[in-house]
Amino acid sequence: MVNHGIKTISVGNLVMGGAGKTPHTLLIAGEMIKKGEKVAILSLGYKGKVGYDINVISDGNGGLYHHPPMAADEPYMMAKNYPEAVVITGKKREQSLALARDKYGATVAILDDGYQYKKLARDVNILLLDHKRPISTGFPFPFGYLREFPFAINRSDIIIFTRAKNDNIPDNVKGFINKQSIYFSNTVFHRVAIKNEFVELSYIKGTKVCAYSAIANNEVFYNTLIEAGLDVVFFAGFRDHSLLEEKTINGILTQGKNKGASLFITTEKDFVKLPSAYQPLFSYIKIDIELNNKEGLLKDIEKLTSM
Repeated sequence: MVNHGIKTISVGNLVMGGAGKTPHTLLIAGEMIKKGEKVAILSLGYKGKVGYDINVISDGNGGLYHHPPMAADEPYMMAKNYPEAVVITGKKREQSLALARDKYGATVAILDDGYQYKKLARDVNILLLDHKRPISTGFPFPFGYLREFPFAINRSDIIIFTRAKNDNIPDNVKGFINKQSIYFSNTVFHRVAIKNEFVELSYIKGTKVCAYSAIANNEVFYNTLIEAGLDVVFFAGFRDHSLLEEKTINGILTQGKNKGASLFITTEKDFVKLPSAYQPLFSYIKIDIELNNKEGLLKDIEKLTSM
């Protein structure tokens, strides 16, 4: 174990935009909590108005100190999912880690989107790669969509191919894989939260819905609703992390009502940003991660954090 006095696990990716980091971070956090660990999730807090100084979003004992728009949407969503976890945002992750360990007694720190943060050593480096386009064009921004060149794959201990159609390693990344453990996952949308109760999406098949999202890939969310058999009468997509003004939210509601929608749906990440007065009017889709071998992944993490 790296000599931080706390187990450190990083979850990140190479491609700019969404790669499922947050739901994978939540999956790992939940499993660590089940094992009796005191978990801290360390996030940059991108787009949070509270800024990039060290800020405690949740103390792990039910105390939520910042809400959107002050808190960024993703760390706030993680804090809401796991009140037992300490959630800290800030640019200097080593300071966040020290605070989580020394003040809140964290035994495991998970760096959400930590792959490019090389200042902080970690026990486990988990890299998420899209199964269909793992290295996109192969070039970093501004010439492509990568955060760094593909040889950065070599830094990883564990690779999870996301949105996987099968368990085959894509040909264009085989040359970068040597010692890493390989897993395959899929993002699934089986549940919808309606007035704080989860129901299976299949139960509302055929319902006329109005929906919106402000995520990295709005088309994926739209297609999810269509594939679930919902009748999407109106859909609006916005830039990732957008915070909608009340007049925009009212516009969505008006469009939906005019088109006969009986249910208004968004993503969980967008739901937590809604003003409290609007939350009872919207439902949200719950994101779950299915892994081809979750027990194998957990054993690998346990092994690497105990070395």
